[in-house]
Amino acid sequence: MVLSSQSPTAEHAREPWLVRTETRLGTERAAMLVDLVIAIGCFAVFTGPVLSGVADRHGSPAAQAVFGALAAAPLILRRNRPIAVLVCVTVVLVAAVLAGVQFTPFVSDAGPVFPIAVYTVAVRYRRSVSVPVSGAAALITAIGSAVALATNSGIDQDAVQLLLAVPAWLIGDATRGRREFQRQVGEQERRWEDERQQRRRAEDRLRLSRDVHDIVSHSLSMIAVRSGIARLTFDDNPDEARRALGTIEAGSREALADLRGVLRDIRSVDSRQAPPAPGLAELSALAAQISDDGVVSVILTEEGVPRSYPPAIDLSGYRIVQEAVTNVVKHAPGATATVVISHRASELVLTVADDGGREAAKSPGGAGLGLAGIGERAELLGGDATAGRGPDGGFTVRARLPLSALPGGPE
Repeated sequence: MVLSSQSPTAEHAREPWLVRTETRLGTERAAMLVDLVIAIGCFAVFTGPVLSGVADRHGSPAAQAVFGALAAAPLILRRNRPIAVLVCVTVVLVAAVLAGVQFTPFVSDAGPVFPIAVYTVAVRYRRSVSVPVSGAAALITAIGSAVALATNSGIDQDAVQLLLAVPAWLIGDATRGRREFQRQVGEQERRWEDERQQRRRAEDRLRLSRDVHDIVSHSLSMIAVRSGIARLTFDDNPDEARRALGTIEAGSREALADLRGVLRDIRSVDSRQAPPAPGLAELSALAAQISDDGVVSVILTEEGVPRSYPPAIDLSGYRIVQEAVTNVVKHAPGATATVVISHRASELVLTVADDGGREAAKSPGGAGLGLAGIGERAELLGGDATAGRGPDGGFTVRARLPLSALPGGPE
């Protein structure tokens, strides 16, 4: 079988610059076609009646045809060379009135050619350029008409080109201003969209960093404590050392599974493929696991009627308690940590307090990002978090997560 060198996929996967170039060339060809129609229309509608004898004007038919064509033809290039086109049209009009040739049915060869040229200059250039250029062209045509009126007394002349130039310039300048405004609005919207994309990426990075920190901090703290126990009891109490090593193995596997879940969440295009995140319902298992390790005793209590919370609050509540209890394991081994989940009508309040353990509990504020992460999670949901020494020498962390900050929450 012979395969074609160009597959449909390769044919459609064209370089963006090539597509933009073809689009631009197509637009330019269409614009030039429009200008060609305008030029032919100006000659046919305004010079045609003179050549056909419908309008009796001064000059030979050949001269009228030449001047009419020379005046209309430059309009084909008006988008690419606006000022050059205006200069050419001005020169043709002045030469025609001085030669006494009338190629339109109106006085001073009035028609749309000169206003269109002025309009194009006003559209393409700022006022600092369009005003002097258009004004000079209009003034030259007026001077040419005045000179022709003085030298050719049999031909009427007036300053009609000057009068036509004023509204043409006003319309062109207004069009340029509107296009400039639309361009600025489009650029501003693109900048806003870029900022939104950057903000979303930053929020995603912050969320993922918090998740990774919570997983790694909790698991490594448990591993560090249990490995210390295993080292101290390896000779005197081998069973306790084996139990500690088993806890390390189970915790490591759990941490690896959680990290794989975070990585799947990063790579997943469809959020429905993301693994289920832990929530408040898993706190009882977390408390039992930490208590079984024997380093810290965790007592979990609930106040109020449990309810179903939005995923953001459910996950953040679990992570806040996990981080607070991990801090107890790291800084107050042997302590008893009391976790209180308060289900209130308009908010969820989480409190983790310890009694200090074998050592007076120390604030872990300068030791890591745990407390900062707790505060960021609470603030992200419109709540707040506090941490400090308790009255009994221990340490207390309290986080408040309002429900009204989320869609569908109570007012």
